[in-house]
Amino acid sequence: MEHSHLYAQIDRYAYTNALAKCSPITKGFFAFSALLISVSSPTAIVPAVIFVIATIVTLYAAKIPLHFYVDMFTLPTIMLTLSCLFIALFFGYGEPLAEIRLPGFIWIIFKNGLNLSITTFLRVEGALSCLFFLVLTTSITDIFITLRKLKVPRTVIELSLLIYRYIFVFLEVSAKMNTAQTLRLGHSGFINRIRSIALLAGNLFIRTLEQGERTFIAMNSRGYDGNIHVLEDLPKPTKKAVGCIAIFDAALLVLIILTINIGVI
Repeated sequence: MEHSHLYAQIDRYAYTNALAKCSPITKGFFAFSALLISVSSPTAIVPAVIFVIATIVTLYAAKIPLHFYVDMFTLPTIMLTLSCLFIALFFGYGEPLAEIRLPGFIWIIFKNGLNLSITTFLRVEGALSCLFFLVLTTSITDIFITLRKLKVPRTVIELSLLIYRYIFVFLEVSAKMNTAQTLRLGHSGFINRIRSIALLAGNLFIRTLEQGERTFIAMNSRGYDGNIHVLEDLPKPTKKAVGCIAIFDAALLVLIILTINIGVI
């Protein structure tokens, strides 16, 4: 997925998905409660259930296209798989699962390390599915308005909003600069590649300062007084929806207790 289109696609789905008109407080409550349960679960079963439920809600209730959802998961999953593979091969204690005799030492793969890697993988995947649900179903403006209602400092909210926006702007700029360097054979050798990366980093820093100055001038010309004003007319959470989410979270906690008693990882 090209970074230059990522922000526009996320923003478009956040405003046009089937759950866009639902209360951001309700969606945030579901996402963050399930996320916390996923990352704190001592067993792998509960994060797997959370991943399945969050994915179903995102794809079928919010109507997010499957290919886009898979694209968002691809890179984090690859990085997570490599990390968990490292955990499985080099961490653990207790009962050995396999022993590999190498010159000078014995490489032992522990069952505990394998279980830990599986649990870690599913914990993170479950948390990612909750995070992607919130990002793809709730506009960033609604999220920050909700944070403002929760009395989060305005400075933190506005800085976060600008940082979120310009992460994608500078990813797009860096992608264009990298393409230009590639077309001019700037990556034809190791030395040229190092020089091109250094030039890209330096030019991107200059572009950052220039873009920040232009943004500040544009905001001042539109009457910026230290606060970003937006229409705060958001749908209110319903007791039924909040109650259903609370029951779902309680069921997950009960499942954690049951899997611990049974001895499932």
